[in-house]
Amino acid sequence: MNHVHRLAGLALASLFLLNGCGGGGGGGNGDPPPTTPTDPTTPPPSAVVTGSLWSSDSNISNVQGTFVSDLVTGTSTKVDSDTEAMPSADGSRLLRRDYTSDGSVGDSTHITVVRATDGQLITDLTVEGYVGALWPSPQTANLVLTRWAPSINEPRSTVAYDIDQRKVLFSTPASARPDALAWTPDGGLLRVKQSGEITKLALGGAEQAVRTLAWPEGRVLQAVYVSPDGSKALVQLAALRESGSVSGVDLWMMDIDGSNLRRFTKNDLIANAFWSPDSKFVAFTKDTGVSCTDATCQGSCTVWYADATASDVVAVAASGDAKQFSVKRANNGSTATLSCPVIAWTR
Repeated sequence: MNHVHRLAGLALASLFLLNGCGGGGGGGNGDPPPTTPTDPTTPPPSAVVTGSLWSSDSNISNVQGTFVSDLVTGTSTKVDSDTEAMPSADGSRLLRRDYTSDGSVGDSTHITVVRATDGQLITDLTVEGYVGALWPSPQTANLVLTRWAPSINEPRSTVAYDIDQRKVLFSTPASARPDALAWTPDGGLLRVKQSGEITKLALGGAEQAVRTLAWPEGRVLQAVYVSPDGSKALVQLAALRESGSVSGVDLWMMDIDGSNLRRFTKNDLIANAFWSPDSKFVAFTKDTGVSCTDATCQGSCTVWYADATASDVVAVAASGDAKQFSVKRANNGSTATLSCPVIAWTR
């Protein structure tokens, strides 16, 4: 049965077990990328990438849906008709969401969870307002991180949510430029604040200060991505124009405690990033349209990966510091270069 409720009300009632702020997002720039390598000492990825890459790239098949590509064999298989089906960390579940804006009844997001093997329904609920991308916990299949707002254009809260129990476990005040949260391998959370303060917390437990950083070049925080082995984290930082709009976005690598911060990409076109399951590589999306504010703006989008030890990755053919994924099309087995959008990188 469909279940309708407000995440906001639950957040205010159940939080504020922990008192915090959080969030994340994407960014980018309409300027073309550099055509020469910034750091010729950075080698291209050398080891073999493994795992499964989830995407809804239309280049894989002329049929819409979510596809999983085995990065060892290159074989791509359609796993769901939804184009944004998010897998749980163990691959046992697929999470779907469908946002609807209706002036007469208000905004709502329909969330369904199905068993990956046979599509059997596990959970079906409708949440009032806008629910963003669902990021499953690495430890517990029914726990997700997401962003919530009364409508898609309003400031958002970050929410740790138990889908099966319909219970908010952690929530943050709404903000137009929120802090960033990411799951850690043990099922806890890493929180990175706009101020540069880094903390860690366990759901229902105390928040512990780790370190405070000064963001380079006066950039602002958009997102954080923790490596599966828990040793590293990427922070996604945006440069702003005087008007406040985004002029470019790149990734910085750091140890999980905030030490040894270094620039990982140098192309100002980063939309999002994904760690490989073995924590040796980082895949990222370059999108020339991510800084556009016009709803009709379209940009070119490419997917690259680089060794996690790299620095100043430009990610163009001439730079040689990153590679693209080659996969086999689901319909005829021919080879294609994987493109956007990427959903997840799992074992």
